[in-house]
Amino acid sequence: MSPLSCTKLAFSYDKKPLLTDINLDFKTGQFIGLIGANGSGKSTLLQLLLGLIKQQSGAVTLNGLDIHVQKRRAIAKQLAFVPQSIELPYAFSVQALVAMGRTPYLGPFELETAEDTRLIQEAMLKTDIIHLKTRLVTTLSGGEKQRVIIARALAQQAPTILLDEPIASLDICHQIETLQLIQSLTQSGKLAITALHDLNLAASYCDRLILLGETEFNNGSGKANSGRTIIADGTPEQVLNHKNLATYFSINADIIKTNDKISLANISPVKKHLGND
Repeated sequence: MSPLSCTKLAFSYDKKPLLTDINLDFKTGQFIGLIGANGSGKSTLLQLLLGLIKQQSGAVTLNGLDIHVQKRRAIAKQLAFVPQSIELPYAFSVQALVAMGRTPYLGPFELETAEDTRLIQEAMLKTDIIHLKTRLVTTLSGGEKQRVIIARALAQQAPTILLDEPIASLDICHQIETLQLIQSLTQSGKLAITALHDLNLAASYCDRLILLGETEFNNGSGKANSGRTIIADGTPEQVLNHKNLATYFSINADIIKTNDKISLANISPVKKHLGND
C-alpha cells in the first residue's frame, strides 16, 4: 500500500483554479522533487498532501485513509514538514525547538525520555547545529534557522518528510549536505517529497521529478479556464527535456548526461519575439 497518494485533486483560490486533476502515488524509498516556475503550485500541493488545507474536489490518502478524517497527532507521526520559514511567538532555544519534533509522542505534561533526548541530539548532529543548541533561534541567520527546522523534522521520526524549498536560504556547502542527508534518509526507506528551484541539484539528487505547469481545461460550462497540473512525472532525464525547459522554465540549455545523471549547461533565457510598435 502506498503511504501517501492523491486522486483528482483540484484547488482554487477565490474561485480561481490553481491546481487541477492532480493524481499522484508515492512509494517509500523515493526522493521526489517538485519542480516548476514560481506560482506553479508546488507549495500549495505540499499543503494539500499534508492536510493543512482542503481541496475543492478529489482526495488525499494517508496509509489508506482520507487524511481529513485523521487526527493531527496521528498525521504528525507519519508526515513531517519543513516549511520555507517559521514564525515563532517566543524566543525558543535551538534545542527546545528541535525537541518539538517529539511532541506527537508525548502526552500532556509528559517529560522526554532518554530515547527522545537521543533522537533530538542525533538530529542536531546530522544538521550541523549541535554547537548552536543553547542559542535562541531568534538570534540565528536565515540558513541556521532553516537547519533547525530540518532538525525538528528529523527528530519527529516520521516515515515521510515533505520539504518546501529546504535549501533556499543555505550556503552551497549546507545545500549539498542537506540534500545528501535527505538522500540518505530515502536510501534507508523513508519517503521525501521536496519542492526545489535548482534544476541541476534536483536532477543530481532526486530519483523522480514532478513538473507542475499551467494548462487550459474546460470546466463544463464551455468556457476555457487555466490551472496548474502535472506536466511530466518521471526520472530527471524524462522530465528535463528541451521542450519542457523552454515551455515551463523559459530557458534553453545543453543537457549533459554523465553515467546515469544529467545536468544542464550553457543555460540562457528563451528569446521572446517582440512585435513592432
